[in-house]
Amino acid sequence: MPVSREQLLAQIADESTRLLATDASQLSFSIPHIEAWTVGDVLGHTGWVARYVTLLQTATPENPPARSAIPTPPAGSDVLVWASEGLQDLGIALADSDPEVMRPSFAGPQKAQWWVRRMAHELSMHRWDVAAASGTPDPIDPAISVDGIDEIFDVFVPTRMRFETLGGTGEVLHLHSTEEGAGAGEWTAALHPDRVDWDHSHTKGDVAVRGTASNLLLMLWSRIPASRLEVFGDATIIDRWQEAAAF
Repeated sequence: MPVSREQLLAQIADESTRLLATDASQLSFSIPHIEAWTVGDVLGHTGWVARYVTLLQTATPENPPARSAIPTPPAGSDVLVWASEGLQDLGIALADSDPEVMRPSFAGPQKAQWWVRRMAHELSMHRWDVAAASGTPDPIDPAISVDGIDEIFDVFVPTRMRFETLGGTGEVLHLHSTEEGAGAGEWTAALHPDRVDWDHSHTKGDVAVRGTASNLLLMLWSRIPASRLEVFGDATIIDRWQEAAAF
């Protein structure tokens, strides 16, 4: 079931609050699964993206703002204020946006609602990143996770997948969420040399992965290894996915 605009906006507000609760003493902590990144780097990146996406909400597809319009994030504890200001402006801009108006995006012209969905997932993932630097992070919301898996296949595979690294020859990847209710879901993806064909069918795969919706999403984003889930069949397909899908 699609996640509503209201749910996505609420997720943006909640994950923004959780990100901004980061203590300044944690800014130098390393992100264990992202080489050379610290908590401060994630907050700087998040503040930068928030500012750029805010600009996009008043831009036309024909005239997107230059990325150089957003300055480099500040160093040290100033990054917390930077992120706070950016996320506050973003929340207002997205809530006030007309969901049907076309805006620029890295996937071509999209309705403004596309960015509401994208930023709900962006902030959920980076909140998880920051929390992972200092302990065991809370899982991502089940309904958001299910939609996030759809978004990977909808948006990131066509635009960012390194197909030469994936090396697909028709292998079938099957994902099965072990949750019920909003977190339930199945995905079947056939990996080809230049595309991934996918749907929500229950189909036997060359590799099948079972776990919570959050863990399936985190695995597809290369945040956690497949060994954290149940894997049946050819696990090297997951290894290839994680190498090729460093989105």
